[in-house]
Amino acid sequence: MIILTPHRMRGFTLLEVLVALVILSIGVLGLAAMQATALSSTHGSQTESMVVIQARSLADAMTANPDYWGITSPTFTVTGTPNNLTYTGNPPTYSGANCSTATCSYTDMAGYDLQQWANQLLTQVPGAKGSITCTGSAPVGCSITITWTQNSAAALNSGTANAAATTQMSYTLLNQI
Repeated sequence: MIILTPHRMRGFTLLEVLVALVILSIGVLGLAAMQATALSSTHGSQTESMVVIQARSLADAMTANPDYWGITSPTFTVTGTPNNLTYTGNPPTYSGANCSTATCSYTDMAGYDLQQWANQLLTQVPGAKGSITCTGSAPVGCSITITWTQNSAAALNSGTANAAATTQMSYTLLNQI
């Protein structure tokens, strides 16, 4: 038994192939957009992790030097670039000695720790600003606040046409000495 099919029923038409290509192209563009958003979010998370690690690093240095941080009440801000730091307020004074190999006073040690910390922070998070505020009353505590700017993936997702949109981020760690 031979079944004959009309000529119109054989194979695909060019129109069907074009519709399939359009649907496939839209799907591929959607995947590319999801990948770009994922990469942006990953970079933001990496920066946030580095900020937390840096804040904890300074808090550990403060806890290791209670003779300075537990007695004085410094309030200051550090900005700039690595090895070109700018301080405002009353940071610990630093004589320039390498306290990792030399014996230093508790004030020099605090200044050395602060300089090492600020250089590391500004290397890993360019443009960041660190603000430290300590209280002299018991219990002695220091607030370490780090602020930075990062590209805003959320702004892109909400339909903002500006791909260079940024968000001001901030992290504060409270450390009791």
